Amino acid sequence: MHSRYFFTFIATLVSATVLANVVMLYISDDASDVITRFEQHWQQQADIILREAQLLDELERQLSDMDPEHQVRDYLPEQRAYNTNTDANVALHIVTMIAELDLSDAERKALDEVQRILSAPRQSTPDKSLDIAPLQLLENSFSQRHRRLDAALQSLRLGMEARIEETKRQHQAALTSVINKGSVEAWLLLSLVVILACAGAVVLRGQLRTIEERACLFDAIPDALLYCEYSGKITRVNHSCTELFGYSVQELLCMSVEDLIPARFSDLHSKERRNFTGRAQMRRKGQNGLNIIGVHKSGDEIPLDIAIARTALGKETYFVAVIRDLRHELQLQKKAEVDFLTQVYNRGQIEQILNDELSRASRYQRPLSVMIVDIDKFKVLNDTLGHQAGDRALAELSRFLVHSVRPSDGLGRWGGDEFVLVCPEIDAEEALQMALRLVRAYCEQNQNQLSLSIGVTSRTQVGENSDLAQLIEEADRALYQAKAQGRSRAVLFEADRH
Repeated sequence: MHSRYFFTFIATLVSATVLANVVMLYISDDASDVITRFEQHWQQQADIILREAQLLDELERQLSDMDPEHQVRDYLPEQRAYNTNTDANVALHIVTMIAELDLSDAERKALDEVQRILSAPRQSTPDKSLDIAPLQLLENSFSQRHRRLDAALQSLRLGMEARIEETKRQHQAALTSVINKGSVEAWLLLSLVVILACAGAVVLRGQLRTIEERACLFDAIPDALLYCEYSGKITRVNHSCTELFGYSVQELLCMSVEDLIPARFSDLHSKERRNFTGRAQMRRKGQNGLNIIGVHKSGDEIPLDIAIARTALGKETYFVAVIRDLRHELQLQKKAEVDFLTQVYNRGQIEQILNDELSRASRYQRPLSVMIVDIDKFKVLNDTLGHQAGDRALAELSRFLVHSVRPSDGLGRWGGDEFVLVCPEIDAEEALQMALRLVRAYCEQNQNQLSLSIGVTSRTQVGENSDLAQLIEEADRALYQAKAQGRSRAVLFEADRH
């Protein structure tokens, strides 16, 4: 569930980021186009204005040269002989070049006025020797022509200035547009940064929560977990590991794995750990029949079951061990296999032992003997002294048998006051002598003046058809025969007698 929400959030974030980048790219391209178009327009207008200014300047210079009395912009004419027609043609040519420029309507009207004035027939300069009235009329005509020409030139100058102002206004508008679009782009970028920061905070919070959950889970696992380096130095443990070995976390992190096993096994363990190559799957130790033992802080040895994995992080090699305390399991196993009262094997377990010994004797053709041991007059003991006395007698007999038989013999309570003794690699004669010795020794040392009756059966060679039921039946018949002969004795089963 959390993963689905997380990936949905990431997909939404990626989509928002892509959309914001597309919008920002569009705004940037549009602003770039606006700036490019403005630069082209500005360059175009600048060229026109510069060309117009140059031509107007040249026109005014020509007009000043053409008519010394018409001093436009205070140009002082050179002292030379004037060719009026030639100067007028040059001025008209300049006017034609100005007309080819991209002018406004007002400028074209003013230019047309200049062209008409220059194209009109020019009267001669008035002679001061003439009469005053004609002279006055001629001067008025010159003055009117000069005013018209000045007004037209002034109109051209104003048009050029207006064009400059319009270009500046367009530049300001384009600059404002670019700034506004840049502001939108900045807000989008800021929004994206805020979204990414929020997303990072959410992801970081999720990661911290995941780390906390994993840490809680790591400590909640009932089995002990231990991480160590290739050198054996412990790098991480959980709470169960500290409880198992009795050390604190800080103490364990300063120790090596070999410090947690008996000193007699440390060298072998160090060698096997370095040679361990399990990577893809967990490898279980102790499956070869050898017990794994750990050492508690108090010095007590602990039976363990360990699963180990080897992994590599970069160039470093690490081991991960899952350690299980077998003490409780062995106690449960012992309770399942051992009779509670007598502390020897119960009936189910002694049957399993007998079956195993039958298979082994048949495979290797070795002798096998089985005994059924019974306390004589046990019922009388229970009836006279009570069941507690009977229980003490059974416990005393089990202790006697445990200390009297070989370590390789299997001993179990069959039921009531009967015990089964499985004796591998003992023939009939040896088994009978052993049973007689048990009868004599028990009579001499038990506190209730009790005696034993033992039925013995034996196989020199165990055949494939021999089974548990047959051996138990034979030993049971021999036991009844010992009872019938007066008790406190051992009898060997003989097939001829039955």
